Amino acid sequence: EIYKLIQLPLMGLANNLFTALIIVFIGHFFWFLGLHGTNILEPVIQALYLPALQENIQAVSNNLAVPNIFTKPFFDSFVYMGGSGTTLSLLIVIYLFSNSKRKRDLMKLSSTQSVFNINEPILYGLPIVMNPIYFIPFIITPMILTLSSYFAILTGLVPKTIAMVPWGTPPIISGFLITGSISGSLLQIFNIFIGILIYFPFVKIAERIKE
Repeated sequence: EIYKLIQLPLMGLANNLFTALIIVFIGHFFWFLGLHGTNILEPVIQALYLPALQENIQAVSNNLAVPNIFTKPFFDSFVYMGGSGTTLSLLIVIYLFSNSKRKRDLMKLSSTQSVFNINEPILYGLPIVMNPIYFIPFIITPMILTLSSYFAILTGLVPKTIAMVPWGTPPIISGFLITGSISGSLLQIFNIFIGILIYFPFVKIAERIKE
């Protein structure tokens, strides 16, 4: 049923900004409901964005212009830092600014996994799943980072992705590897900072409500 309702219609979409935003939104909406959005959309990601990366790699090898902005490493490295929802930014906000000892302890325990883009302890331990306070930043942050990354590459500030790295490769390292440029790492730092700005007020709201 999921294949018929979600995966099959998305397979026919083109590799463009609108499609990227739809996929990011749907994946994170599933996560918010407690479903593994990444796994549900993996066939779509594989069908749309792995061939796009292969085209980029072939273009480089043939000394041609690299054609595609959106590839699988684009999302893994520029959008899903710390895991779905760019929760590395949320971890930093809580660790630095939260007054809750429980939350800070959770972030300390989750920090190693988050560096490798594993964030189930945060999703279910904070929690983010079914938590209306975190719904907006959890959905909005990756969509905004999709936009910021898209325009950074479109304007030539950052090269297009030309290499595949494991999805668990830590930020900063992965940005350099997939683009062959330090500007890829700088984009990751910039995106993490954007995520911090977005998550910060919601962390404070959550703490006030608990009070």
